[in-house]
Amino acid sequence: MKKSLLFLLLIMNGLIFPQPKEEVRAVWVTTVFNLDWPRTSGANTQRTEMINLLDKLKAANFNTIMLQIRGRGDLLYGSAYEPWARAMTGSLGGNPGFDPVQFTLDEAHKRGMEVHAWWNVYKVYGTGTPPSTNPQHVVLRHPELVKLYAGEWWMDPGEPGTKTYLLNLAMEMVRKYPLDGIHFDFIRYPGTDFSDSASYANYGGGVNKSDWRRSNINNFVSALYDSVQAVRPVMKVGSAPIGIYKDLSTCNSGWDAYTQVFQDSRRWILARKHDYLSPQVYWDISTCPRFDSLAIDWISGRGGRHIYMGIAAYRMASADGNWPAAEILAQVDTSRKFGAQGQTFFRTASFIDNQKNLYNLIKTNQYLYPANIPAMLWKDNVKPLAPQNLTITTQDSLSFTLQWTKPFTASDGDTAKYFNIYMDTQLPIDTSDIKKVVSFGRMDSVYTMVFGAKPSQNYYFTVTAYDKGYNESEPSNTTGIIVTDVNEEIHSPDDFALFQNYPNPFNPETVIGFTLPVAGEVNLTIYSALGSEIAVLYSGFAEKGSHRVNFLAENLSSGTYYATMSYDGRVKSVKMMFLK
Repeated sequence: MKKSLLFLLLIMNGLIFPQPKEEVRAVWVTTVFNLDWPRTSGANTQRTEMINLLDKLKAANFNTIMLQIRGRGDLLYGSAYEPWARAMTGSLGGNPGFDPVQFTLDEAHKRGMEVHAWWNVYKVYGTGTPPSTNPQHVVLRHPELVKLYAGEWWMDPGEPGTKTYLLNLAMEMVRKYPLDGIHFDFIRYPGTDFSDSASYANYGGGVNKSDWRRSNINNFVSALYDSVQAVRPVMKVGSAPIGIYKDLSTCNSGWDAYTQVFQDSRRWILARKHDYLSPQVYWDISTCPRFDSLAIDWISGRGGRHIYMGIAAYRMASADGNWPAAEILAQVDTSRKFGAQGQTFFRTASFIDNQKNLYNLIKTNQYLYPANIPAMLWKDNVKPLAPQNLTITTQDSLSFTLQWTKPFTASDGDTAKYFNIYMDTQLPIDTSDIKKVVSFGRMDSVYTMVFGAKPSQNYYFTVTAYDKGYNESEPSNTTGIIVTDVNEEIHSPDDFALFQNYPNPFNPETVIGFTLPVAGEVNLTIYSALGSEIAVLYSGFAEKGSHRVNFLAENLSSGTYYATMSYDGRVKSVKMMFLK
């Protein structure tokens, strides 16, 4: 892929909001009632629809989707336990003629995006009774495990058979597909008046009923996490809990998870049985409950795990609050301000339909640059090895090709999943700044940089590798485009100076001098004519005044070299001739 330098400079100068280099940017893709996908019928049309959805999200630098695979006791794949999802064909149990999960995984992974299986746990059907299917819906197959609540069917977490059934069902999916994560919703009781007196009498053991209810869910979470770890330890486990964990204050109170639906999600992360939470904080910043206060509570209680703030993009609809798009963008900024590792938006349609121009706004502001998915160091903390032998070849006055060698396998068996290429006008290159990345998520080991005009200053490049756990390697060697007419630069009298080496031409040793108006950090590096790093002559603090550094080049070939010095955010170079 080729990029224009002019375009890069435009977007660099146009950045308004600081953007992290690592951040989960996710959407909940709702399949129930065909709200987000599929909105069409027929296998080919639905596949095309998913491709368009992923392309649009990728173009706005989203990197994750939470795909609703289990909606109401039905599934987006053929299962031994539950029927095909009604959303695919309009009929419960209808085979759509393709595998939606595998297709979505393949297409998302091509685009460098993760897919988490959004899995509704205890809520399994709406009003009425499911039709007969093969396999039968859980309401018909296991009536002893379900209860009606407010006209809807819920599984009873207090029945031991519920836990067994859900574990078997979830692990079928975990073994079947290389999903990046499993993401639980409705992992709670429906309310305090749920009719579970029989299961409590049979299995409560005299424990306080509220504590017993919480422990039923906690036991499922713990068993599921351990089962996933045993089969696919890299797979992430997360949930979308109710937005208020416990009442915080008169303002930040309401439908709280802990006391009203017996959802103790904070225990899950503190007990290391979850990798992340994406709390549904579906309130604005200015009224009670407050998004910002609740965000602080979730982030401060994360216990070293990840928090991806759940943001209610759907509330821009006139019937749901009529929020302005600016509220959604402000919540992104707020989540970053307080240290969240990302955001998850409900729903996808708000972006696909560009509701209130939200898609365009986030694409050109908060999500202007791509983001790497943050590493989970408790799963993988071994960095990949650095790419090797980075070189640059001049194609013409505007085009330069970078090439490097893929790294060897690291101690944990991982190698590079993808590469990021950084460009800077000074040394050392700041690899912490996403704005320095000129090519993101490259799968190959070659890249052609195309400038809009002939370079008039030096440009330096380095490459890092990312493994499947999103650990970033140390940078490769540095190479660069060295401008050859640097001796024509005009310097102010109080500027620092880099002097022409003496003698020049030289063989085999030469002396390079520089002066500093004030003490500071200096880097003095020798490059070949093609920009490959040859030697670092000086790197560190230097006092005010004149300095001399020797360079021994007896092992080099005859030719042109450049001495490049960075100091106080500025760079200067001199051309050197070596003759054997």
